[in-house]
Amino acid sequence: MTTLNDAGDFGAASPSHLFISYAVENAMLARWLARKLAARGHPVWFDQLKLLGGEPWPQTIDDAIKNRTFRMVALISEHSLKKPKPTGERVLAQNIAEKRKIPDFLIPLKVDGSELDWLTTTISYISFSRSWADGWRALLKKLDSISAPRSLANAAPLAASSFPRGEDLLNNSGEQLLTNVVRVKAFPNVLRVFRVTKPVKTEDWKTLENTWAFREIAKDALVALIPPPPEFADRIAQTPEQLLWMECESFRNVRARDIAASLIMKALARRLTKAGCLNHPNPNLKETFFLPATFGEGGKLSFIGFRGKKTWLLIRGRVTFRRPGGQREVNFHHFAFRLRLARGLDKGFYVQVTPTLVFFDEKDNPIVDKSVGSRRRRMTKMWYNDKWLNRVMAAEHILTSLPPAGADDLVLEPGLVTLSSPCGLNEEILEPAGVTDIAEEPGAQEEVTDEELDLQDPEEDDDE
Repeated sequence: MTTLNDAGDFGAASPSHLFISYAVENAMLARWLARKLAARGHPVWFDQLKLLGGEPWPQTIDDAIKNRTFRMVALISEHSLKKPKPTGERVLAQNIAEKRKIPDFLIPLKVDGSELDWLTTTISYISFSRSWADGWRALLKKLDSISAPRSLANAAPLAASSFPRGEDLLNNSGEQLLTNVVRVKAFPNVLRVFRVTKPVKTEDWKTLENTWAFREIAKDALVALIPPPPEFADRIAQTPEQLLWMECESFRNVRARDIAASLIMKALARRLTKAGCLNHPNPNLKETFFLPATFGEGGKLSFIGFRGKKTWLLIRGRVTFRRPGGQREVNFHHFAFRLRLARGLDKGFYVQVTPTLVFFDEKDNPIVDKSVGSRRRRMTKMWYNDKWLNRVMAAEHILTSLPPAGADDLVLEPGLVTLSSPCGLNEEILEPAGVTDIAEEPGAQEEVTDEELDLQDPEEDDDE
């Protein structure tokens, strides 16, 4: 096979390299591909890991593409379709394909649900949107079918040597580590005991649970911080008993700390629901809450992100799932979070916050069957640290900024619990220059109008 030189003429050398074209937002997948391909023996042109080419790096990108490239592997995403550098590389690849009469000179790898552009709509793409493993297998099949050169000497050691060394990754400047935990700053030590003097109807009992934080420890005995609402005064009376839950192990055969923990969780639930948060549609997931689209102005939840800047995320998004056989199913997903309570070594209580999603179909019916786990994984598998952390901080903002729901509410320490590390990471080594937290740029990442993802058959797993 021949190549084109910079002037557009055909040269004598046979191109042998796989050129990886990508946007910086997809650098993680690009690095992974470069190392995997090099370990298999394929010479790779990848601007971040130049040694994987097995020979001196060309002076220009044009030189690498025109004279050294056997095929261009282009990562197609919402980012690479908008940026001039990867777009220009694909245009050059298509020109070379026409001149060399190689229809598959450009091999598109579709990494998200974005629509292909005019350059790639007529080319068969390989999907990496469902899983990297499936995409990798399909790419190898393609490369083997066109006899892609595997001439890289010492392939596996060379690929391994491209990983940063430990001494390069660490510094001695120290680092503050954020957890997904919020500290309960204040909760009364003294709990009151109440007695049910008259039967309470089922519907009234449900009203009582929504308006009063209490723990039922016997058929006629309740523990709470304050008396019940006035309308229940004739049926629930306070007794002289008091519970110092921090000073005793159990009360009426119930662990005292379990009673306190139950009251904390009920107080949190009441605070959230009073502010407009909704309980998970699955009644078995009482500790999970989601936001209606009307919770924030314009359907957005504003908060301070992990870089200390004001940012936001869209409360309700839309996604189209592609099922085997070509069927498409439109779902809506709402920002949600799960709360769990634990005691620390200081015997204080801490609330763990875990972001998640709640799904609805086109008719706004909640999806609570076994398929919801697969849907959630498809939506969140590309959420890396910044996306997860911003969602944790959004949930923390909701928890700590809402006003108390009553005199018996607890006090939360604002902000996430932090841990101090004597060492820090050199982040610039782990991510390419120019990559920013896109969530800090309103509208760039969080506002998804209709993402399209592949959905496997429903898996037998729980919703949470």
